[in-house]
Amino acid sequence: MTPGVVGGVVASRFGKVVDVGLVAVVGVWHLGLDTLRVLRGWPVYEPQAAAAGAWLALTVIQTVGSVLLLRSALGARTARVLAGASLVACVVATAAYPPGGAISDVSWAWNTVGWFGMLLLMRRPLWELITLLAANTAVTVGFLAADDALDHVTVSRLLASVYVTAGVQLTFAYLVRQLDVAARKATEVAAGQADLLARAAADETVHTERRRRYEYLRVRVEPLLRGLAERRLDPGEGVVRRRAAVEAARLRRLFVETDDTPHPLLHELRACADVAERRGVRVTLLSYGDLPDLPASVRRELTDGTILVMAGAATRARVTVVTTPGDVAVGVVADAPPETLVESPGPLTVSAVYDQEEKQLWWETRWPLRPAP
Repeated sequence: MTPGVVGGVVASRFGKVVDVGLVAVVGVWHLGLDTLRVLRGWPVYEPQAAAAGAWLALTVIQTVGSVLLLRSALGARTARVLAGASLVACVVATAAYPPGGAISDVSWAWNTVGWFGMLLLMRRPLWELITLLAANTAVTVGFLAADDALDHVTVSRLLASVYVTAGVQLTFAYLVRQLDVAARKATEVAAGQADLLARAAADETVHTERRRRYEYLRVRVEPLLRGLAERRLDPGEGVVRRRAAVEAARLRRLFVETDDTPHPLLHELRACADVAERRGVRVTLLSYGDLPDLPASVRRELTDGTILVMAGAATRARVTVVTTPGDVAVGVVADAPPETLVESPGPLTVSAVYDQEEKQLWWETRWPLRPAP
């Protein structure tokens, strides 16, 4: 996963937390505080049906907006329509106040519409929220002007209310955006560091594998090549030729271990068989059953005995891979000498039989897929 994608996921989760918080704040504000104010000022509203209708309309807008927001289904057009409807409800509620009561103890819709703007327009450009707050304030100023109530005291109270209420709402909107950006950037940095660590681990793995291969070449192949170069080993001797064939097959297996193939074990056996076929040995490779994913170390142990037998084969070899629910078996039958049995392929279960009459060697290595009961 790229840092940008990870940052988007974290920003989305952070946004969900903010959305839940907004839904809770608006719910408590409208269903709690507004309800108490409507009940307290109920006798002075005229007509009372307008106040009740505005409160009910805002409740519906709040419910619809909250559900859509929590489901991440609040589109731009729907958000604007609901915000406009809340402003209309504010006009209806303000019209029911007593003269000059737009910012009195019985007024409740002005602050509520501001929080509804936070609920509906938080994910929209900031200018949309500012426009709603400005229009909401203009409604209040218009009703005060119509009631000829814009004296110095009222204007001071209005400015203080705008500064406190709208200021808090705009500050909250700004901080949410800043925290969202900070969370995204922090996550991208963390994802980038994780990617660097993963690359470093991969490089270390490649380096370790290269050292293992070099160690193998140094321990197994270098003495053979040095002996041939210093003429201490005679390439005409059968033992030397078999040894060279074994190391050549092991090198081919080593080179193909990291190939991306669906069946690495068969791929490595095929590479080993190629070495024998170059000596004129006719190799048949058969497989039965679905091969599981096996570690490279297990594949090496399974194929080591087969390499020994094919290296000693004179004219023919048949390699069979059988997969059962309990184990994976690699067997080979070849016209190889019995001396091949001297070198063991490792700690796996090995079966070996030499047919004296047919002059052929049978070798099988098994790897258990599950522990014995």
